[in-house]
Amino acid sequence: MKNMTYNETMREAMAVALLQLMKKKAFAQITISEIIKLAGVSRSSFYRNYASKEEILCQYICTLYREFFQQEHVLLRVTDRSQVLAFLLPRFRFIKEHRDIFITLSQHNMLYYFFRQIESDLIPLLCGQDADISPYYRAMFSGASAGIIFHWIEDDFKESEEELARLFITLPDRVQKD
Repeated sequence: MKNMTYNETMREAMAVALLQLMKKKAFAQITISEIIKLAGVSRSSFYRNYASKEEILCQYICTLYREFFQQEHVLLRVTDRSQVLAFLLPRFRFIKEHRDIFITLSQHNMLYYFFRQIESDLIPLLCGQDADISPYYRAMFSGASAGIIFHWIEDDFKESEEELARLFITLPDRVQKD
């Protein structure tokens, strides 16, 4: 477990508080006052760190992703087709490991919003591309990612990470047959 600064601890407390509140009520009905009260932080701490409630979620999940990508076992780029499974599995494992967050985002119809917000920041890491890839490719990837995760959540993670990754691998072949 990494040592967190005071500011990181405050930001995490606000994210956890917001996610807890989202399990009880609609996102639009959650107030900044409720978040800071549950998190045990001051209003000025909120405004020093965030411009909106949405930003709390995006920064929190982006931080989780960055920590995840710093692990040695995560393949960051695919150079040939034989690496696709090794590339995809950790990404699906991350989602399943943090299923509560993704389920909550899905329940509040925020999966697509989240993926659109992280396009410029995390999509290159998630899809193994350079940062200067086409904005259309980023949009396609973020929309597809949200859709896939949404359906995986709807199916209660019925498919294993391996099954989902294998589906991705065979998708181009399936499309060519149709």
